[in-house]
Amino acid sequence: MRTGAFTLLELLVILGILGVLVGLGLPLLSPNRLALDAAARSLAAQVTRARLEAIRQNSFAGLMVYTQGAGGYAVFLDRNGNRVYDPGEEVHLVRFGQGDWARVRLDPSRSTLGNMPILFDPRGLPAKPITGTIGLTSGTATRKVVVSQQGRARVE
Repeated sequence: MRTGAFTLLELLVILGILGVLVGLGLPLLSPNRLALDAAARSLAAQVTRARLEAIRQNSFAGLMVYTQGAGGYAVFLDRNGNRVYDPGEEVHLVRFGQGDWARVRLDPSRSTLGNMPILFDPRGLPAKPITGTIGLTSGTATRKVVVSQQGRARVE
């Protein structure tokens, strides 16, 4: 006669299934992966910000990705009109390997836009054709931010 309770075998099967699910899901919640995902999304958003700054300020603006050290990027407003990034023109500066992005590094082997600015004209259009990727890594995880010819960025 059954009283509605679980048998020992049923409990062991449920624990086994839960163990497998936790084992598969735990790497997705690692601090390295979470930091990497946040950094990649932030970088893609900053490409859009550079475009909007160009429109808002009616000036050339862009995003400069640099590979020195752990890497980083700067959103800049071209104040002197030379259409290149000059130190001091930053609107927003991020250095990987420190602060919130201490676990994240720029991966030069996966980047085609390193040390090359993504520049937008005052209408928000790319000043020159842009197509490339910016690779980020954290531990064993990697993410790629792809910038299209129109200046739109997406995370892969």
